[in-house]
Amino acid sequence: MRETNSMKSAGTKKRPRRGSHGRPHVAGAAAIAALLAFSVRAATAAALGPLDLAGRISADPACTRSQVLGLCWCGATPCGYLVRMYVPVAFVETVRSGADSLLLGARFAAPAAADTVSSSQSALDNTAEAHAWLLSDAAWLMAKGVPCMRCQPSDARSPPPAPSTVADLACGSTSAVLAALASSAASSFTSVLTALVYASEPDAVNWRTGCRDLVCAQDWLAQVAACTPGAAGSEQSAIAIATPACIGQWGALYPRQMRDLGTAPVVYSAKTAYRALSVARDQLGTLAFPVDLAGRLQQAYPVISTCFGVGEQPLPSVQSSGQPVQISADGRYGWFYWRPVSCCVGFDSLAHCGAGAASR
Repeated sequence: MRETNSMKSAGTKKRPRRGSHGRPHVAGAAAIAALLAFSVRAATAAALGPLDLAGRISADPACTRSQVLGLCWCGATPCGYLVRMYVPVAFVETVRSGADSLLLGARFAAPAAADTVSSSQSALDNTAEAHAWLLSDAAWLMAKGVPCMRCQPSDARSPPPAPSTVADLACGSTSAVLAALASSAASSFTSVLTALVYASEPDAVNWRTGCRDLVCAQDWLAQVAACTPGAAGSEQSAIAIATPACIGQWGALYPRQMRDLGTAPVVYSAKTAYRALSVARDQLGTLAFPVDLAGRLQQAYPVISTCFGVGEQPLPSVQSSGQPVQISADGRYGWFYWRPVSCCVGFDSLAHCGAGAASR
């Protein structure tokens, strides 16, 4: 506030603003202190190393859903068992600001745009940055309780479409995003995470606006109108949930961006992780695994949960599961993405596994 000429002439000096009881007003100081406290918590938050991350893969039957379908044949001779199961193929994190990560040593250039506001216990208007990596076969082997009769993550691979360049002029170059992904890998994680397939920071314009999807909105706009969770249970909703434009009961997939309204924090993060995987698969061609409702998710941070279907509601809770999902106090979440796959597990592999079990 400017001083008047009369104040200046009287030699009046500005005084600290006082509250109703005569004490100096400290709201600003309290806000600064809270901000500093948050910064300290963020800086000292535990980071996950490669073994920590692999140890969070839940190999319990609710996740693997293993089935022996019969014998597999090598010519006219049976040579193993045909197994169908789920395997973890990717790790995705959603974090509260640019350049943040759950992983030890992972670094991302902060986007030019303002930092995001990630999930909190009460917010229903959330945004987050997202990062996604491919899991190696070795990571699956390091998981606790991994089954002897198992398929590998690499068995579930499916060639992705070529990167889309249709919206490059309006939304930023996909080749620039791909170059940034190649240069941002966490080298200490190569035994567990084979490649970074998505980071929202170099894809900032698209991630903040859903720009690439908006360019071709005519392909999905009519379907999205029926994806709202509020319509759940209706005949229209049942039809919509089965369409690619909807993420089950989590609402619309499109436009694939960081913002989502009216979604509870844990569901928001899971939905955002799925959107990031979908961008990696469909727009950038970096994810060699399908992204659809056949997949399953498992919370890896802040707790290790059981697995649940993409788009499933309600998520595993204390009342329904011994390994429920949990709201993150620091607004950061980690997820494993699981895919169904069938493979032949050879008799020789089972014999070796049995010998290993006997030696223990």
